[in-house]
Amino acid sequence: MNDKQNEETAYTRDRGRGILTPTDRKYLLGEKKYSHPESARNRRAKIRQRIRNSIFDFVFLRYLETRDCDQIVNTAGSEINSGLSAAHLFLYDVLVRSKDDQMNIDMNLEAYIEQAVQAVDQQRGYRTEVSLEIEREELEKPAEVFQRAKKEGIRALTGPELSLLWNSDEVDAAEFASFLNHLFPNEEEIKPNDILKERKGLQRYIEELDRRR
Repeated sequence: MNDKQNEETAYTRDRGRGILTPTDRKYLLGEKKYSHPESARNRRAKIRQRIRNSIFDFVFLRYLETRDCDQIVNTAGSEINSGLSAAHLFLYDVLVRSKDDQMNIDMNLEAYIEQAVQAVDQQRGYRTEVSLEIEREELEKPAEVFQRAKKEGIRALTGPELSLLWNSDEVDAAEFASFLNHLFPNEEEIKPNDILKERKGLQRYIEELDRRR
């Protein structure tokens, strides 16, 4: 692996084309602007088409040779974990949005996970039993969650609650960034604009899904 690949992370905008091109990544982060609405619509359409085709392509990836899978992991190193985490989040979101019968989402999820785990473990020489249990409860309002975090500390929050604070416009980005920077003074400083960019990208994603319904 060359030095350039060593320096790349999941968040490197200009790395080689995957599902997204470097321009796609910058557009989704709000770093690429178009003066004409038609150009932006074309960009979104191309992104949607590549994502759809990429999901379909997983049918063929089962035929990828083991040595190729090993090289993917070896060249990506520990950075692959951030991509895998984001992939699970995105695919679960797609699963939820694809089902009219919301009551059976967990059945579908368990079936997919069970099939994947058992198939891979069988190749590794294991027989595996899979059990999935999910409990849901409605989140508090973002402002209430933030007040609790300031009073009780960040450890009082669940993962979904922390994501809610990051993504909700009801929580002031500057105040939340200051809160996080105070908690983690030795980490790279989080800027309010970092939070605003991700919120804007998420909002565009939701609006696009609503237009397609």
